[in-house]
Amino acid sequence: MRIFFLTGMLACFSFLLSVAQPELKTAVDKNEILIGDQFTLKIEADFSPEDYKITWPVVPDSLSHFEVVNRGKIDSLYNDSRITGLAQTITLTSFDSGQWVLPSFLVSLVPVRDDTMYNLFTDSMPITVSFSTADTTHQLRDIKPIREVETINPLWYWIGAGVLLILLIVFITWFYKYWRKNKTSVPLRVRTSSYDEAMKELEKLKGYDLSLPADIKIVHTKLAEILKRFLSHRQGNNYLNKTTGDVLILLRDHFPDKNMLAKAAASLRCGDAVKFAKYLPPVGESEECLLSVKEIINGIQQTQAHVASSVTVNPKK
Repeated sequence: MRIFFLTGMLACFSFLLSVAQPELKTAVDKNEILIGDQFTLKIEADFSPEDYKITWPVVPDSLSHFEVVNRGKIDSLYNDSRITGLAQTITLTSFDSGQWVLPSFLVSLVPVRDDTMYNLFTDSMPITVSFSTADTTHQLRDIKPIREVETINPLWYWIGAGVLLILLIVFITWFYKYWRKNKTSVPLRVRTSSYDEAMKELEKLKGYDLSLPADIKIVHTKLAEILKRFLSHRQGNNYLNKTTGDVLILLRDHFPDKNMLAKAAASLRCGDAVKFAKYLPPVGESEECLLSVKEIINGIQQTQAHVASSVTVNPKK
């Protein structure tokens, strides 16, 4: 009797294994990112291809507060040389600061031997997007020692101001007479365009040794300065004192090229790390940052040139 009972239990257990329910797993590599940074979403579906036909989820290019940077190919999962499911890794980014939720996606499975369809949903993932990480150490900073204030007779200030005023009047008088005398012979100066100036400055950076810490800091500082000055000329606004997040938002609003945004975020983040965290990137990474900034400026130049030519060809009536 016990033999029959055990045999029946084993048969039921084997049947349950053969029709095991499919399983869906969702994971992200990080839940907190800086604006413009990237993170990955991995979707795994564990099922038997012999028992189910699957409809894989289609993730659109733009989601609410998120954008898809890259879609990895759908790979098969193996166990003892046997396919047990599918998996895909998707790279995303965000340029909106705040706490957002990555939505869930539908995965449909149809049993081969049954008409009932199984609808499974991926987990919704909370993602925090911020401009910079907060200082949670609460460490006290050093206070500078008290310095003695030197007392200076204000009479010398008035004397110096009077001398400077006299010299200024003499210079203005001399310059006015000289200009009137030679104004017809002064050649016109050709102003260099913002694009040519940026290309010239980028070319100068190739003369630095990217293996020296001092030259590395100079190159990455000037890279950010060249890009911000070029954008300032193009947009008619001062972006030299703007943060990396502000520059990325400007590029997103006026030049919505995902490849350009990703390269700008990587180059500017590397420059911030070198400037504020004393990070020393490899020579190849620094050269990649220089090339990326050059491609970004070329892309903006070509985009605006195309818009200008369209306006010229199709003027308003």
